[in-house]
Amino acid sequence: ADFQARARLIFDELQAAWATLSWGRARPDETDDIFQMHRYWIDAYQRQGLRNALDQCQITAMQPVKIKMDAFYNAITLRIFGQGFDYTIDTAGRVVSGSKSNLRRWSEYWTFIRNSKAKPGPARADLNCPNCGAPLKVNATGICEFCSGKITSGEFDWVLSKIEQDESYRG
Repeated sequence: ADFQARARLIFDELQAAWATLSWGRARPDETDDIFQMHRYWIDAYQRQGLRNALDQCQITAMQPVKIKMDAFYNAITLRIFGQGFDYTIDTAGRVVSGSKSNLRRWSEYWTFIRNSKAKPGPARADLNCPNCGAPLKVNATGICEFCSGKITSGEFDWVLSKIEQDESYRG
């Protein structure tokens, strides 16, 4: 239950960051690689004068599909079922793809990692630093501005490392 609450918090934070084009909001929740990839796509939309919107986006179900442990990391992959209105608009507000009125349902495979040497205990489902407990504020490199812990490495708590679509997930 604690892990699923953490996954739901990360999902909600990413959706809010994507919808508002405030990608820095997602920084504490993603590894460096996936954060940079998502930032690339937001920049690509902006260069084209477009914005992808996910209105009323919500998780409808989560199903664990894979757990992997090695000397360095623990990984849990969830199949996340969601729904929302998914569309792309131009600078004039015209819908250029998707729909503001047809609810879209989908599923994706989200893989979360945590360092195998992370302190044992429940996953955090709040917006506080998982290392020092201060309000969550990280810089561009994923370092807590209060304790200098690298929050996005999975050293202290679960972070998102990969999202795969149904058609590309191979387990």
